[in-house]
Amino acid sequence: MKRASRTRSRGISTIEILVGSTLSLMALAALFSAFHGQSQALATQNAYAQTQDITRTVVDLMVRDIRMASYDPTNTALTAAPGPNCPGARQGITEATPTRIHFKQDLNGDGLTTAANEDITYNVVSGELRRTDAAGSTAVLTSGLGATSFGLRYFTADNPPVELVPSGNPTALTSGQRDCVAEVQITMNAIRANPNPNNATTLHSLATSRVATRNRTLSNL
Repeated sequence: MKRASRTRSRGISTIEILVGSTLSLMALAALFSAFHGQSQALATQNAYAQTQDITRTVVDLMVRDIRMASYDPTNTALTAAPGPNCPGARQGITEATPTRIHFKQDLNGDGLTTAANEDITYNVVSGELRRTDAAGSTAVLTSGLGATSFGLRYFTADNPPVELVPSGNPTALTSGQRDCVAEVQITMNAIRANPNPNNATTLHSLATSRVATRNRTLSNL
């Protein structure tokens, strides 16, 4: 009588289980690290894109407003400059400094500058760029501006344009200089903290635009 042969099977040892578990954990850790790094990079990209959008939107708003500065279709809403600088120019720009501009315009042609968007001030206060409408309220357009993050420069309608440099204390254009402002250059560098805790580099979004005031530019054609 033959004895039945039995095939002996070898099981998995404890060491093999530990090695397999360790390798699995290492693979998971690598995947998590890669995913976490990609998530942080994506958060940084999104924050930068949002900062760019805000900066561009704010500058575009300023361009639209400043383009109509001193607009006076009836020649009755604003006083004409007596000269000797740019005589006859409508005196709609009442303040002009490196970080503040105040101007008026008669958008609806009623001979007044009291309606909405007809008396506007842009000014930086405590790192915030604010837009004040004398017929409405003050709105904070953006924040986080540093000491050199926002600037305004002023130019004449000459060809080539001549820069009008503010002076005095506080630094500002004189009344005669304001009468000759035909172009305003806006520069804004919005600063935002990096959402990536492993990257201390702050995010900067720079935008620059030069706008010609419609009323004064057309009058010099």
